[in-house]
Amino acid sequence: MPCHTPKVFVTVSHVETGEIVRQLGPYANAAAARRAIPAFTGQAMTWERTAESWRAEKYPLAYHVPADAPDPVDRVDVE
Repeated sequence: MPCHTPKVFVTVSHVETGEIVRQLGPYANAAAARRAIPAFTGQAMTWERTAESWRAEKYPLAYHVPADAPDPVDRVDVE
């Protein structure tokens, strides 16, 4: 296990203005951050994924979670 585990924060912004209202976390990874949000919203959330982040909305707030970096793939060179 690496000595420095990355921490993930959830950025909460206002849908119409884009103003950052709050930051939640830290969480161990993106999945843990997404699972924690229903405790704040009072309902299950539907998340949309882009290459860089996850996004869910409960008007008037939007929740943004950075996507985890892909796991490195072991590479074997064949001669």
